[in-house]
Amino acid sequence: MEETIEKNLIKEKAAILKGILLGDTKDIEEEVKEEFRISNISHILAISGMHISYLMIGLELLLKKAIGKKKTKIITIFILVQYILITGFSPSITRAVVMGIITIMGGLFHRKSDIWNSLAISLLGILMYNPYLICHVGLQLSYLGTIGILLFHPTILQILNKIPRKRESHLFEKVKELVAVSLSAQIMILPVLFYHFNCFGIYFLITNLLVSFIIGPLIILAFLSILIKPLFILVSISLDFLNFVTHFSQLPLSKIYIPTPNISGMIFYLLVVLLLNKIYFIYQSNKRTATYQRIKNLIALFRYRFRENKKRYLRYSVIMIIFVLVLSHFPKNLKIYFMDVGQGDCTFIVTPRNKTILIDGGGSLKDDFDVGRKTLIPYVFDRGYVAIDYLFISHFDQDHVGRLIECNRGITSKKHSDFKTRRKFKTI
Repeated sequence: MEETIEKNLIKEKAAILKGILLGDTKDIEEEVKEEFRISNISHILAISGMHISYLMIGLELLLKKAIGKKKTKIITIFILVQYILITGFSPSITRAVVMGIITIMGGLFHRKSDIWNSLAISLLGILMYNPYLICHVGLQLSYLGTIGILLFHPTILQILNKIPRKRESHLFEKVKELVAVSLSAQIMILPVLFYHFNCFGIYFLITNLLVSFIIGPLIILAFLSILIKPLFILVSISLDFLNFVTHFSQLPLSKIYIPTPNISGMIFYLLVVLLLNKIYFIYQSNKRTATYQRIKNLIALFRYRFRENKKRYLRYSVIMIIFVLVLSHFPKNLKIYFMDVGQGDCTFIVTPRNKTILIDGGGSLKDDFDVGRKTLIPYVFDRGYVAIDYLFISHFDQDHVGRLIECNRGITSKKHSDFKTRRKFKTI
């Protein structure tokens, strides 16, 4: 498959297609990966449930009429097992394949498969094989995204259905469904994205909508093109469209940097969104049970009290905001952090007035390990800061400033900067 792809596509497109079909991203340039990540479509480069779904749909369309429904299911299971062997047993594809096989086997034995049981069985199997995979970013995003779709999709779809429209439109229904899926997954994985990547793509809804229309046909066409070479023309056009979508990463506010959240904050966020989702479900439900009615009465009472005392609550809110703002301007303790950047030095200082100062950054341009992006930047994010006020360079030896040269150029030119700056760097 790799040889066929490389022979029929130019190097850049071949690397992306291998990432989409096989999860092999080693040939994709770092800048391209960054564009996919900022555009919030990097999930298409990691084999997941979306790929398995389209593979199953494609096999059913090709084989169902020719060999029958039952034989198609058996062949699909066999091909899914081969596919997971080819792509290397990553947690996201293992989850998708196990759940897919359970669903197919349920059809073979005339039993309806339960999505929650399938999810639990796949996770149990992965963690029995290697318990430490619970810390794998791909596993966390894959399972939380799936759970988010299961929990929030009906609620969001119900809210979107209330949007007034003049007439029914198939395109509108399709867009509405895609928006509901994207939002529901994003709600659940948001704290994990902040924790691991410290940034949020503001255009994720637009990019995911655009990709959703093309990724299904692209995956099916890509598999067919391995056997039917002329189809690579259509695959190449589809990859051009993907490349266009990644250009959203170059728009203003394409990404917002977020300090690393703490675990308690992440848990609090998840509890709040789950509680709000449940309250909305109960409030919209037609059930007449005593518990549901009590909760509806409490919600109605709260809304009544809020309308009656709206001005008072607004005054309290304004006073609270002013108090927090004043409190944040009180002088704090001076903080000095010394970072291990190898041979060189690097010091991060937070003044009592909350000004941030970085002295040197370590690293060498000749080293493969980028100490700036992989050590310095995550460390500053973990301290709760996304901006640097002043950068001091003691001297220009590579082990003191090797990686800051690129970073400083990027920030002053406003391209691919890893930090926002409140003012121009003062370099000494």
